[in-house]
Amino acid sequence: MARTEVIKFRDFMDGTWSEPKKKNKAMELLKSVDLIPITLVPLAASALGFPVGAFAAESVTASATQVVAGTTLQILAHALDPITQILVAVSLPVASIVMIGGCFFFMFGNSEKAWSTIQNAGLGYILIQISPLFIKVLEQIGKSI
Repeated sequence: MARTEVIKFRDFMDGTWSEPKKKNKAMELLKSVDLIPITLVPLAASALGFPVGAFAAESVTASATQVVAGTTLQILAHALDPITQILVAVSLPVASIVMIGGCFFFMFGNSEKAWSTIQNAGLGYILIQISPLFIKVLEQIGKSI
C-alpha cells in the first residue's frame, strides 16, 4: 500500500510544501540557549518596584480599537452589496413578467386585480432600484452619530 503524505492546508496554499525543508540555524541556537534567566528579569524588576511594560500600549490600543471598529462597520455595511446588486439587476425582468401577468388579468375581465398587480409591480421595481440609495443614506446617518 502506498504511503499517503499529509500536507498542512496553509503550506499547500502558499506553495511551501514542495520546497525542501531548510534548517534554520537561528532557531536551533535559540533552542539551545537557556532562556530562563531572561524570562525572570521582568519579574525581578517588578518585584523590586521598577516599572515594567510599554506605557504607549494604551494609546495604541485605543487607535487599534478605532481601526477595528471602522473596518468592522465598513465590512458590515457592504456585506449585502452583492445581494443588492443581484436584486437590482433581476428587478426589471421580474417586474416585466408581473406586469404582463397583470395584463392577462385584463384579458380575463378582472380589471381591479390587473391594476393592483401592475401598480404593485411598478412600485416594487422603483423601491428595489433606489434601495442602494437608502443603504448609503443609512450608512451616512450611522457615521454622523
